[in-house]
Order: sequence, then structure tokens, then C-alpha cells
Amino acid sequence: MSTRTSVSSIRPIYVIASFYRKPELVESFFAALEPCVQELKDLQCTLIAINDSPEDPELAAALCQAENGHLCDVPFLLRENKMNLGFVKSVNRGLKEALKAGADVILLNSDTIVYPGAFREMQRVASLDPMIGFVSPRTNNATICSFPHQEEFRKLKPDDSYAIFRELSLHLPVFHYVPTTVGFCMFIKLDILREFGLMDEKYGKGYNEENDLVMRANRCGFRAALANHAFVYHIGESSFSVSDVPKSNHEDRNSALLKSRYPEYMEHVNAYLNGAHYRGEVLLRGLLKDKRGRYDIVFDFSNFGDHYNGTFEAAKQILIHAAEGWKDIFNIHVLVSDVAARFHELDEILGIFLVPMDTTRAFAIAFRFGQPFRFDVITRMSHLAVLNVYSMLDPIAWDCLYLNRDDLDEMWRAVFLHADATMYISDFVADQFHLRFHLRPGLKEMVSYLSLDTQDYKESLNGTPTRGNYLLVIGNSFAHKNVRPTVDALSKEFPREKIVALGLEDTGAQNVIGYPSGRLSEEELEGMFLNASAVIFPSFYEGFGIPIIRSLSCHKPLLARSIPVNQDLYEKLGRPQDFILYDSTEALVARLKQGIPEWKNSVLSSRNKYDWATSTKEIGAFLRTLPQSFSFTDVLLPRLNYTQLLHRAFLQPAASGEPAVLGASGDNAEFFEEGVLLESYETRIKQRDQRIAKLKDEIEELEDLVVQRDSRIAQVQRHAAELQTSLQDRDVRIHGLQSSFSWVVTAPFRGIGAWGIRLFGGKPGNRKT
Repeated sequence: MSTRTSVSSIRPIYVIASFYRKPELVESFFAALEPCVQELKDLQCTLIAINDSPEDPELAAALCQAENGHLCDVPFLLRENKMNLGFVKSVNRGLKEALKAGADVILLNSDTIVYPGAFREMQRVASLDPMIGFVSPRTNNATICSFPHQEEFRKLKPDDSYAIFRELSLHLPVFHYVPTTVGFCMFIKLDILREFGLMDEKYGKGYNEENDLVMRANRCGFRAALANHAFVYHIGESSFSVSDVPKSNHEDRNSALLKSRYPEYMEHVNAYLNGAHYRGEVLLRGLLKDKRGRYDIVFDFSNFGDHYNGTFEAAKQILIHAAEGWKDIFNIHVLVSDVAARFHELDEILGIFLVPMDTTRAFAIAFRFGQPFRFDVITRMSHLAVLNVYSMLDPIAWDCLYLNRDDLDEMWRAVFLHADATMYISDFVADQFHLRFHLRPGLKEMVSYLSLDTQDYKESLNGTPTRGNYLLVIGNSFAHKNVRPTVDALSKEFPREKIVALGLEDTGAQNVIGYPSGRLSEEELEGMFLNASAVIFPSFYEGFGIPIIRSLSCHKPLLARSIPVNQDLYEKLGRPQDFILYDSTEALVARLKQGIPEWKNSVLSSRNKYDWATSTKEIGAFLRTLPQSFSFTDVLLPRLNYTQLLHRAFLQPAASGEPAVLGASGDNAEFFEEGVLLESYETRIKQRDQRIAKLKDEIEELEDLVVQRDSRIAQVQRHAAELQTSLQDRDVRIHGLQSSFSWVVTAPFRGIGAWGIRLFGGKPGNRKT
């Protein structure tokens, strides 16, 4: 069934405009309608101009001139109030005429400029749903009708506003439902006026009278809608600016009246302003290009900490090359903490802008190098930009069940359902994610390898490389890196061979030196490679394998486990002899028993021109195409609805008053990244040990207090025993005295003395007379 309404079946429309003072508005108002003459005629429009300033001769003359102007082919009714009635009563005068004529109505403020097609589109939207009773267009300055919503767009010149509207409104649906429409320009169906009456004149000079009518009809199910492809420019508040009564007086009194009648009004307005559609429209500002045609893109480096790992280094390299290679297509911003920016020297990269973690700016694209491990990452990305792009490095944390915590499955499913695009650092990684997750139809994807050029991993290598004096085992503390079992096997089989292990701290062997991962600078890490005789990379599971390229860049023979990614890199690097694959730890030991491999210089950098610059160029070309395929309705709104549900379910403050954090409960607050924890396991172990040491100190202090307490108790007990002995001695002495001969002989005299005291009372000198 078609939703289109033929011209012959539509009702006539009365366009009602009330004028109060400001005669200068008349010319611009009617001049804007001149290009719309055919549209007005097709819609069977009648213009009603109501003069609510009969004492203003300039206004009367301007309206009279408009009546005889270029709109002579459109029915024009000029009405003049005998006295100033105010907006509500003036509008009602026009509504009564529309009712009598059996016409729909468009209310139009005198400070508006109508752009062609607006009336036609409003009428069309009204016909799409029989329960739509009210329609407003989009504008530059009228609360929820404004588009874009940012303050910076409200006072632009009419044609500039219209140009921006046309560029961004292409992404919006034809219409959407809203709690209310706005009286600056408002289509009202005849059925509404017949059943629910006119504007309530209790609202006096005006303000909220249109909301009252909308809510009155809504109690019976009639809805308000915005016509997203119609535009009417609005200067704003011209009537109240010349009113004798301040606008705030009208607003306060009328708002209280509306609230008393329809308590649901503000509840639903607030819900709309905090809802997905409104938030999505706010973000659309990010799709505006600058004067050079560049979009704003933000790198989400919120996961960067004050430590090192391969993920951070790769992301930084992409950023460095993007600052140069993307300068003609993007303005590059980086969301990062101040601490991390200084630690990784991001503030020294020319051509980028650092933005704070709590930025409210709207970007075209938010790009994150690394999969999310907390729900608040997804929420942050959603609120940063129109388009969200994740580089999914590997599914290791999903496959290793001891790492698969904090709803990781749900988080990554959300990425593949709600992101605009995903990227992968190898074909193997892409295949792994495809096997594990359902991808949203239309999700954009690309595979972009990290740099395969050994020159990118070392600035210079002066002279002939020297053979080092230890075997270097590379990894971290995660089980899949297999560092400890490899080191244990090597130290056992080669007890005289010095071994250095990155990823171990407590080695337990005399010939092994361990270092925790994440705390070595790039210079220290490079020195570790340069001083090695050979490098061993024993990991069972990788997404790319940066240590492979780094080892070869330092001219060190590499022995790596034969896993799919390593096999892929082996082929892409031209099967160099210095890159040795082994199938098992036993096979590694057997190969080393043949002797530590010598460097054969079999890797030629000229063989591989796939470097950081090439990779970054590919990524930039991919990202710049995304805005053209963007879908407000199919991608952005579902994502914002999803994050809104997350917020309601998990981010609301707990009953105790403590803020809740998504995906971070107890010890799970630190999360897994490829090759390292944001707070690495080594760091977590240190923190645990520090907590244990602190508890031990507290226990020792308590034990000291217990000893002191016991000592004081023993001392008190000794004093009590001494006192008891003293009392017993006194009792013995008293008993001895009482049983003595002298005590017995003097007893009668003591009795007489006591009788005398009772008889005469008191002490000597205090006798009564």
C-alpha cells in the first residue's frame, strides 16, 4: 500500500501568520514565499496575515504592500485586530477561519524564512500515519527542531544554515516521532482542531499553548513528528523581544500550567533529549568537513598507559605516519590521558591535536587500534563519533578461557553488530574472528598488515652486527606465550648457555635472567635484541608477530614456532634462512643442539616495501570511504540504543553510592590486551605482592600490639597479686592485734569511749550546748 498522497486528495491548507510590531520582518517573510508560489498553489494554500499591532502604521503599510505583491496568485487574507490580542487569540482567529473552510493549518511565525519544499514535505509526513496530528520542520533555532543542535549553528545566516542542513539531513530518515512540535512552524490536521479545539487562551500572550494542544490530542494517541527533510529558518523570539512583559514571566506561569495538566510532558521531553535519536543527531555534526574538505577523526588511545607493549608501539607508528600521510583528508585528534601522552611522547608529534578524556566534541570517525575489553570503551567510542572503527588484533583472550571474563563475548559481539567497520592485522586474524562471531550485514572490513619492512623497526645499524652472548626468549607471562616452559627446557638442556627471558621475573635458574614485560623502553628493548646471539619466539598464538620483524631488523637469527601467522610472515618475507620455524619445544632443543644459528643476512629490506607508510596509507584510504556508506538508521541508532541500554543496566550508580564500571568487577578491572595487560599480569602480581607485604606489616604491628597488651596484662596481674598479698598481711596483722592480751584488756575502755562520742556527738570543740 502506497503512503503517498495525491494532490487531488489533499485538504486545502491555511497558512496563518500573526504579526506584532517589527514591520521589517514582513518583507523577508513574504520574499521567502515567492519561490514557493507553485508549491503553495499545488497544496491549495491560503495565506492569512493577522495584524496584532493595529496602532503601528508601518506594520499596516508593510502588510498591505505584501497583500498586493508577488503572491497575487495565492489566496491572501489580511486581518487586523481592533486591539492587541496577543499571539494565542490572534492565532485562534485564524484557526476559526480554517475550521470553517475545512482546511488543515500551518502556523508560521513572522520571524521565519521558508525554504522551497518545506510545506510540501510537512504535508507529506502528516499523511504517512493517520495518527500523526502535528508536524514541524527542521530549523536553525527552535529547541528540538534545531539541526544541527550545537549552539554555534543557531545564529548563522539563513543560506549558510540551509546549506549545512542539506548536507547533513541526507542522513536522516524522512521523519521521526517526537514528544511535541514547536509553534514557530507547525502543521496541524483539521481533525485535531475539530476534535480537540483551538489553542487554550489561558496561556495568555503565548508560550506553551502549542504543547498544551499537542498533549491534549496525545491523550487520545495522536502523535507529533518532525519532517527531517523540510527546513524553515527561524530568527527566534522576535515577538517576546518587543513585548511589554518579560518572556520569563510567560514561561514560568505557562510552564507551571502545562505541567499541572500533563505531568508526562517533561518526562518524555527529557527522555527524548537523552535518547539515541537526539544523541545521533548531535553526532552528525562530525560529518561536516572543514574548508579544505577534511573530516575530523579521533584515535582512541584511552587504553594507553605508562608502560610499553607492541600494541601501543604499532598504534603510535600508525599515528605518526597518519599525521603526515592523512593531512589532506583528516584533521587528526588523539583521545589520551595526560600521563600517557607524556610517557609515549605523543605531544611531540606534529600535525595532531590531543583531546581530553572527557571531550564532548563530535567527530566523523573514532578509530581504535585494539579490541575493547570493557563496555565503557564501546560507550565512549559511540559517543565520540558518527562512525566507529575497531582494529581487532586477535581473539586470543576469547579462546583462552581463563582470560575470557567480564562478558568479553558480549562485548566483541557488540563490535561486530554495531561498528561501522573492523580491521585486522593479518588474514589469519580475519579468518579467526569470522569463525567465532556473526558479522552485521554491511559491516565494512579490511586486512592491513603491520609493517613488514625491517628498516621500520630499527633506525640504523652501524657496522657489522656482532654476535651476542645469550639466547633471548621473547614473550610475556601469558600461558600462550609459552615462555616459562621454553626457558625451563633450554636451561635444563643448555645449563652453560646464558638465557635472557622477556616475560619472566622469577626464573628459578642460575643461567637465566628474567625481565617483566611492559616496563622496558624502546631503547632498552632494542639493546636486548642487539646483544643476543639468537632470538626465540615460542608463542602458540599470535595475531601478527612484531618480535619476528624486530629480530630480523637487528640481524639476529630467529627461531619461531610454526603457527599460521608465522608461516604467513615467513612467506611474505621471502622465506629467509635467518627465519627458522620449529614445530615443538623438543624440535627447538634439537635444532639448538646442532649449534646456535649464525646470521646469514638473508633478509633484504628491498624485497618488502610494505612498511608503516604503506599500511597507514591503506588504512587512510579505507577510512575516508566510510562516511559515504554511513547509515544513521541502520547502524548509528541501533548502536546508540545498545549503549543506552548498557548505561541503564550497568553504569547507573550502585545503591551504595559507588560508581559502577562496565566490565570491571573486582580483580577483573585490569584487562587483557594482545601481549600485555593494560595493567600487566606482572604488574598485578607486584601489586598483589605489595598488598601481601602490607598485610604482613599490619599483622606484625598487630602482633606487637598483642605482645604489648599481654605484657601490660601480666604487669597488672603482678600488681594485683602484690596488692592481694599486702591485704592478706594487713589482715593477719589486724587479727594478731585483736587477739593480743593488751587488746583484750583495753576493750572496756574503748567501749566507754565510743559510747561517749555517741552521747555527746562530734569531735572535741564541736560539742552541742
